[in-house]
Amino acid sequence: MPDELFVLAPRMWRSWQMLPGYVGERMVPYCSPIYVHSVQPLKTGKGLLRLRFFNAFYASGVQDFDVRLEVLKRASTYLMASLDDCSSGRSAIIGHMEFDWLGAFCPQLLAAHPPERCSAAAQGSVSVYLDEVFGEGTSNQ
Repeated sequence: MPDELFVLAPRMWRSWQMLPGYVGERMVPYCSPIYVHSVQPLKTGKGLLRLRFFNAFYASGVQDFDVRLEVLKRASTYLMASLDDCSSGRSAIIGHMEFDWLGAFCPQLLAAHPPERCSAAAQGSVSVYLDEVFGEGTSNQ
């Protein structure tokens, strides 16, 4: 039986890697945990969807995003999409969230908020950990 494809669903923490990012001139990626508020397929037959999410590492006060994406590829653990704003040329990889991803792409988060200083539940679940750190997630729904 083939692997199931990654599903982007609301009320879940996901990893977000965007190329190019906001700094540098070429290929410096922007990486952040995101909390998905809603996903709406646009039913155009072109793989377009509208995604509303909390962008944990973006500047305070402007962390809620509402973007249109064109899905380019879906795999078992991620999807790749083009940001459908026609001007930036940016693409994003949205995937499952795990502590190892945070360690590789967001080590400053783990340094500032060590999981061992959080609740036992947060130490065992990256989603609970991110809920505790950012005050987002299931507690705010």
